[in-house]
Amino acid sequence: MRYLSTMANYNTWANLRIFELCASLNDYEYRLDRKSFFGSIHGTLNHILLVDILWMTRLKHEEPRSIESLNQILYEDFDELRIERARQDQKLTEFILNIDSSELSRTLKFSRMDGSHCEGVMEDFIATLFNHQTHHRGQIHAMLTQSGIPNSDMPDLDVIDYLADSSLISR
Repeated sequence: MRYLSTMANYNTWANLRIFELCASLNDYEYRLDRKSFFGSIHGTLNHILLVDILWMTRLKHEEPRSIESLNQILYEDFDELRIERARQDQKLTEFILNIDSSELSRTLKFSRMDGSHCEGVMEDFIATLFNHQTHHRGQIHAMLTQSGIPNSDMPDLDVIDYLADSSLISR
């Protein structure tokens, strides 16, 4: 459980850092198609949020939101996207902090976007959610570098940096 709560808090911390840096970009740089899997920084941030919403509905056995594709833009406006990102991070953290540890080993069954069925251990799917975010934040980090932000201004996003910033380890 400690690992999952650390990851939930790290996730919020990393997202805040990414959004702070994205807020410094002009709209052209932010929306420029950088030939990444989801095109732009905006497209990638939307994708991360969309997949988090999808995973949370699965984990909580809720009716899924109307999601048509994995590259669907949920929020065109950066500020709205940023607000919803913070809301989703809060929901995820509350979910992790309130889940009973016995729930983590239960079997979760759901249908994927392509209609195929999936079944596995809940804890593994939660780890997938966190890993998915880390993967795409790495892509955004690279796109931010492409936008001309100097390396010296790029935030460190490693878990160890979160732990140090949170005084959970000493430097």
